[in-house]
Amino acid sequence: MTATEADLGATPVARVMVGVRVVVVLSIAVLLIGGDAAIRRHLVPVAVVLVLACGYAFAVAAHPRWELRGRRTAWLVTAADATLALLAVALSGAAASPAVAILLLVVTAAAIRLPLRPTVLLAVTLGVAYLAIALLVDPGSVPLGERVRQGTWWAGYLVLTGVLGASLSRLVEREREAGIAARVEAMAEHAAAEEERDLRQRLLESYQSQQDGLAVLLHEFRTPVASLRALARGLANPQSPIRFADRAASTRLVAEHANHLSDMLDALADVAASRRPSFSTGRVRAVELRALLLASADAAGLRPPRLRLRLDDEEQTVTLDSQRLRRVLTNLLENAARHGEGHPVDIEAGVHDNRLHVRILDRGPGIDPADLDRLTGKYTGTGPNRGTAGLGLWIVEQIVQALGGRLDFSQRAGGGLIARFDVPVG
Repeated sequence: MTATEADLGATPVARVMVGVRVVVVLSIAVLLIGGDAAIRRHLVPVAVVLVLACGYAFAVAAHPRWELRGRRTAWLVTAADATLALLAVALSGAAASPAVAILLLVVTAAAIRLPLRPTVLLAVTLGVAYLAIALLVDPGSVPLGERVRQGTWWAGYLVLTGVLGASLSRLVEREREAGIAARVEAMAEHAAAEEERDLRQRLLESYQSQQDGLAVLLHEFRTPVASLRALARGLANPQSPIRFADRAASTRLVAEHANHLSDMLDALADVAASRRPSFSTGRVRAVELRALLLASADAAGLRPPRLRLRLDDEEQTVTLDSQRLRRVLTNLLENAARHGEGHPVDIEAGVHDNRLHVRILDRGPGIDPADLDRLTGKYTGTGPNRGTAGLGLWIVEQIVQALGGRLDFSQRAGGGLIARFDVPVG
């Protein structure tokens, strides 16, 4: 038996048919007990038939799926119903038996199980069989004319019941199939609408990612370009008071900024290929931590004595993605310099448990504790002098997370803000 058949056998229709059969069997028992002598004329045979019918009825009641299990089982159940019903009619009065009404129930049940033509054929067969019983069984109990009239009457109604029941059953079946088809179509339309909404959402996200990528690039290029402009202006001006040694250092910074710009241009491919700006790990190499911090601070316009650097190890070397870490440091230091209003900016750094821990402390106006969690939101400003589109700290958080690190902010005692992050290092 398949799962579909099992589900079908458990339907309320099958249980109703089982219940009707049990009630019919019990009604025949009541008929034998309270009926007249003509009904009890063949008491022993009808009692045997009743016992068989009871056993059959309760067997089907224990397995209601037999009612609608399949074509072969449906024919067997219908044949058993018809045979027991005809025997009950023949043994309980023939033409005068009130049990003839059971034949109508047999035809009705068959209309539910079987197609139209087999149901009509069954109705005709039962009508002919009943006419034969009415004419041949107990011929002396009822006049011949009455037997002919009863046999013809019920035979005709059996055929009509078969036609009507089968037609109604097919109509109900078609309505059910139409309902299923409508539900399937509605589900398909719903799925199509969901797919369309999903596609629209992906397109919107893709468009937003492109806008974010452009904004990130504009933000990231602003600082090194500004530094290059200032350095170039100083080097190109013959009246500049920059000494030879300072010019050599400035030339070195120009080269470093040019390399930084080249690295960021290499990242353009990542930005274009992703739904959001790509901050995946790039080139990992060993760098001197002090030199990296000083170069990042210089790109942000911070130099001693305003820059105060404290390291656990002055000669510490770390292995990491220095380009992206420099972007983190430059953004945070630029924020600290801009909001620090000329006050010194402190950098504290050290390596513990294979993680680089960095703290950047400024003496700016700080921020309301309720707004600390919003600092890294996209397009969220950090103060009245932010000077950006509110993307800097969002970029920082994205890079730190891509590097496997954590970023948080807190208020500094005495005023200002503390930016703290840690990333794994080799």
